[in-house]
Amino acid sequence: MGELALNRALVAMLRQRVHDHVEWTLQLEEFLQLIEAAGFDVIETVLQTRVKIHGGYMFGRGKLAEIATLVALEDIDVVAVYNVLTSMQKHNLQRELGVPVLDRYEVVLQVFDREARDRVSKLQLELARLQKSYPFIKVIESERLLKERPARRGGRGPGEYAYHAQLRQLRKRIAKVTAELARFRREHQRRMQKRNELGVPMVCFVGCYNAGKTSLFNALTGADKEVSDRPFTTLASKWSKAVHPEMFFVDTIGFALDLDPELISAFQLNLDDMRGSDVVLLVVDLSDPMQLLKMKVRSSLEILQETGVDEARIIVVLNKTDLVGHELTEEVGSFIQEDYGLPSVLVSAETEWNLGELTSGIRRLYNDVGAVPSSSVSS
Repeated sequence: MGELALNRALVAMLRQRVHDHVEWTLQLEEFLQLIEAAGFDVIETVLQTRVKIHGGYMFGRGKLAEIATLVALEDIDVVAVYNVLTSMQKHNLQRELGVPVLDRYEVVLQVFDREARDRVSKLQLELARLQKSYPFIKVIESERLLKERPARRGGRGPGEYAYHAQLRQLRKRIAKVTAELARFRREHQRRMQKRNELGVPMVCFVGCYNAGKTSLFNALTGADKEVSDRPFTTLASKWSKAVHPEMFFVDTIGFALDLDPELISAFQLNLDDMRGSDVVLLVVDLSDPMQLLKMKVRSSLEILQETGVDEARIIVVLNKTDLVGHELTEEVGSFIQEDYGLPSVLVSAETEWNLGELTSGIRRLYNDVGAVPSSSVSS
């Protein structure tokens, strides 16, 4: 049997918006891409439309029975759930299905894990995983202790001591990782402050993965960063200074649809780059279908708002003009202006078309809004 035989996945999704007939298909399609990027072979896909989430299992009992049957018939190794599960839901599903269950948060972590190369990325990834696993371990260990107690008379048994010891170890590890990241973060902020004092615009690329951020970064700086179709190939921010015009550019972590805010919050150094940049370029893939493009813009702007990026510092960069027609570029530009009131610039990172207009737009916006306050970096 090949390697994928050990990674046979069933994908399940709960759709709550019963009148949504388009967006859920795009969300599921992207999730399937992430599942495959995480190293799984998708064997079955199950959808349930249900307004109310089942508190114990996410899915209703009937759908749960259907999933359990497919897990057994198709020799499924893991069930990947599009929705974000509570610790209790994850535990109950694993107990009922007899296989590991991953939610969207954990699938993204799996993809991150494949791309993490440097110390900071690995630490931020570990912190995100620890923050996710801690409440889950409390749930399963608490249940085990409740089953154990009737068999003993008073006092603490060895299982209870082991339970508390395990939680202490986890808390200690979380504290240690957090402290180490805090040291990296302080040094990172000092370097950003030094760049800020030079009076040179700091410009950050953001947007969903595969929008062409790294290609644009390379075109503007002359750098030779790896460009790949894989999601989340940039976990640690990369800086480079352009001479003509003089600007600092930073390429940072990519977004995805419905990316969990708690997951993003673990990558504080990347968020510092976004908050601390004078101009933020939201890069959009013009070759995406219009509905998907709109969803990505909306999702990205929500993340930037939660991060604390000032909307007045954002320019939407409509990339990959070489792949689309003139009518579509006009339609997208109008949508950006009418729905969000943000400036936009058409470019092609591949052919380097209109990059001069982009850098002129960056300079104009920087002259209008000025340098970002240093206090914004550490907020």
